[in-house]
Amino acid sequence: MSNEEVCHQNDAGFTLLEVIVALMIAASALAVMFSAMETGLWSGRQADMTMRAISVARSQLDATLATRQLHAGTNSYVMDGKYRTSVEIRQISTSGGQDSAYRLGLYSISITVGWGLLNHSIHLSGRAVRPSTASE
Repeated sequence: MSNEEVCHQNDAGFTLLEVIVALMIAASALAVMFSAMETGLWSGRQADMTMRAISVARSQLDATLATRQLHAGTNSYVMDGKYRTSVEIRQISTSGGQDSAYRLGLYSISITVGWGLLNHSIHLSGRAVRPSTASE
């Protein structure tokens, strides 16, 4: 064999080590991307649950304020199997004449809606003037 006939190996391809390193970099990038996507989905779900809880609380407050007569006390119940709702009505003060038919009361209404395993909750409150139900 002469020197001219010696076969030179062509180094135009990638080595196995380079391919493995490239795959590991791609896998790491995908893992970070999926983690960010999961976090985004969780945040979206939490925002949706919060908005629904606010809607439930507003509905409860509006329904309570729409009643003609309020009675002091607390009612608790579960809505849609997800939201724990508590409605508390307190009579703050009474005013008016001696006749109980004309006596008015100032009421404080507090609505608390809780949800989830981490005990998230929101609180809304309002006040209303209605005929007094307290007897002196």
